[in-house]
Amino acid sequence: MTDYQIIEISDSNIDNLQPLADEALADGDKFIQKTIDEWKGGANTFSKNGEKFWALVIGDEYIACGGLNQDPYTEDKTVGRVRHVYVLKKYRGQGYSKVILNLIMEQAKKYFHSLRLSTYNPVAASLYQSLGFEKVDEYKANYIIRNLNN
Repeated sequence: MTDYQIIEISDSNIDNLQPLADEALADGDKFIQKTIDEWKGGANTFSKNGEKFWALVIGDEYIACGGLNQDPYTEDKTVGRVRHVYVLKKYRGQGYSKVILNLIMEQAKKYFHSLRLSTYNPVAASLYQSLGFEKVDEYKANYIIRNLNN
């Protein structure tokens, strides 16, 4: 794994995620572009209590991203949601998604009692399960960690 920096996303660097969005869009995945568009439009700036969005950077290249929101699909404000984890293809399989997810989980422990997400990518699902997420069939979530602080 090449040395990297963890950078918190802000108004001043949100555009640096565009190469990740472009690669994802080429594969038919719109979620990174949605992150950028919602940030710029003010719909989701990861600014509520406990929320953050990060990127991993090597040199000046943004290679991965992911974030933590209060789960918008539940009324319970003690439930967090893993959001928009993505790693550029040339950096996959090197542990960067695990770095982002561990960062998200550590942040979540400070603010939330459980953490939910939704994925239909079998490689991602395997990673989530290896980190302690269990498969569930809930509204807008198919993986969860309950009792984060235990």
